[in-house]
Amino acid sequence: MLQQKLRNRQPTALQGVGLVLLIALAAMAGSAFFSLLERRIGVLASVLFIAYGCAIAWFLLDWYALSYVYTATDDCLRICRAYGKRERFAADVWLNRVVAWGSPDEMKQRYPQAKTLHATRAQCPYEPLALVYQNSGGLATAVIQPDDAMRKHLLDAIRQTTKK
Repeated sequence: MLQQKLRNRQPTALQGVGLVLLIALAAMAGSAFFSLLERRIGVLASVLFIAYGCAIAWFLLDWYALSYVYTATDDCLRICRAYGKRERFAADVWLNRVVAWGSPDEMKQRYPQAKTLHATRAQCPYEPLALVYQNSGGLATAVIQPDDAMRKHLLDAIRQTTKK
């Protein structure tokens, strides 16, 4: 069994302090803006301020807290989303059901109808790999960013189980 955790770079201490100050500044600026807006549109300004705060929180969670965990055996790749130490199941890719693999653009052109799961991070240096596989709902694509050891393990296991 092989496991890889994929996440964006974590901020340094100085970047973290700057990020906290930037969030506080954005919250104060939003509060002032929506307070002024409240005179014109009333309660809707409060709802918009809550949506603004949720958008900031969503960005921070997605950029700094979200990671992916790939766990590969000889016959299955499990993809989980992780926030901190808590993992949530995303997909199982049975390697004997893999139809094709390659770059995401190439697989999107060959299989445009396939539903896509993106399990990648923007700041990760690894090259993306798209696995098109058959699931209960038809074709699906898992776009991952495996390191060299995981990529070799997956491609060897796929070739062995599918005889391609």
